[in-house]
Amino acid sequence: MKHKTSGEIVRISTIQLPAEVDGETTEEKKRNNLSYIRSMLITAGERKSDLVLLGEYANLHHRASSDDSTEYIAEDIPEATANTAAQLARLYRMNIVLPMYGKYNNVISNYAVIIDRNGTIVDCYQKTHMTEQEQQLGMVPGNVIPVFKLDCCTIGCMTCMDIEYPEVAQILMLEGAQILLFPHVQASWGEVDWEIRYRSRAIDTGLYVVSANYGYPAGIWSPGKIIGRSGIVGRDGLILADAGRSITVVTVDIDLSEKRLTEFHFSRKIDRTAAVIASRRPELYKTLIEK
Repeated sequence: MKHKTSGEIVRISTIQLPAEVDGETTEEKKRNNLSYIRSMLITAGERKSDLVLLGEYANLHHRASSDDSTEYIAEDIPEATANTAAQLARLYRMNIVLPMYGKYNNVISNYAVIIDRNGTIVDCYQKTHMTEQEQQLGMVPGNVIPVFKLDCCTIGCMTCMDIEYPEVAQILMLEGAQILLFPHVQASWGEVDWEIRYRSRAIDTGLYVVSANYGYPAGIWSPGKIIGRSGIVGRDGLILADAGRSITVVTVDIDLSEKRLTEFHFSRKIDRTAAVIASRRPELYKTLIEK
């Protein structure tokens, strides 16, 4: 199968890295984590993926759950993790979205590094809705909700808490996103809450939603742990692929030309995304920004 730089079929891989990284020391865990990233990106590359997503804080071996603040080390972008991803993006001709706790243009934040097929860092999405812990660690929230035009599709990113706000997905839809990416680390919300929210963003916008979280070896998971379930939701909110709790790479082909057709309140069936946009009445929504 040849890579497509035009057309409507996009092969997407979402990587569910291990939630717990083996190692005796912090440095050993960091090396092992980078090895996991490399190995799973190679798997995605060998599957001829067009677009690959990893989970939030992919470069942190403790997945943002350490009580030791000294383990939160902002990695320069690009340095080891981003450079490794960029090399593999170039080798396998795939676009990669790599979420990191990093420093970019001298600003420390929760980033999603956008890497194109040439291994070039196109830009970094800066998470806009920060948790209290992130603010205490000195992370700076982003002030824009951008889309990124890749050769295979236009993407928008909602990092973890960003998805709590339907407005984020709506803005990405209005800006022309075709696929919404949702890298996150999640355990405490509860699974029903997570799934309803995740699927609702697809229903709200008529867009595909791709999730990346973290998993465990067989038999290790129990309630209260990171829930895993990286996957892909279709335009109608149906789950097209789900990684469950495991450490794995999930790959799915989607056809961007296949729209979700709905009557909405029109007299004929049309693309739901177009119908939602056409039916909006933003003059009524002023309270959202005035209060």
